[in-house]
Amino acid sequence: MKTMTSLLYTTVILSIAAFAGSLPVPSHIFISARVGSSAVLPCDWRNVSTQSPHVVWQTISETVFERRGEALYQGEGYEDRVDVPEDQLLKGDCSLELKNVRPEDAGMYESFLLVRRRKRSLRTKRVFLQSVELSVDEKPEEDSSDRVAVADDAGVNSHYPQVIALSLLSSSLFHLF
Repeated sequence: MKTMTSLLYTTVILSIAAFAGSLPVPSHIFISARVGSSAVLPCDWRNVSTQSPHVVWQTISETVFERRGEALYQGEGYEDRVDVPEDQLLKGDCSLELKNVRPEDAGMYESFLLVRRRKRSLRTKRVFLQSVELSVDEKPEEDSSDRVAVADDAGVNSHYPQVIALSLLSSSLFHLF
């Protein structure tokens, strides 16, 4: 009987782990920066198939930045403060570099890759890449050097509800058996 209970417990845990592993991991990151500093809003497109990456960064109300090859667009109020370097973009890194952070920069940013539906088609589809919430500390940087708000434990939170659910469920099952 004890062997059967252990086998059932193991089967349930492995099934839950397989299900939890198939759930999409949220693509929402939190970044904080001080007024006057620089921030990097992370983004990666390596899992999307395209030969000429065309990246777009937007807030709820406007396009902040767009790049395809050498051609780029910087939204109103973001001129000379935002960039996704072309060399990095070609390597799969579409992180948005934001310089001289302002209080009004706080908010939700989303990145998309515009991908042609077919090789010879002019029609494109938008592929969601990343959602980044930027909070701005209005206390200015003490040092005026170009420091970057690096993603660390205090500034980045990525939520994994399936891991929490799996832990709780396995703990509950352990007490049942």
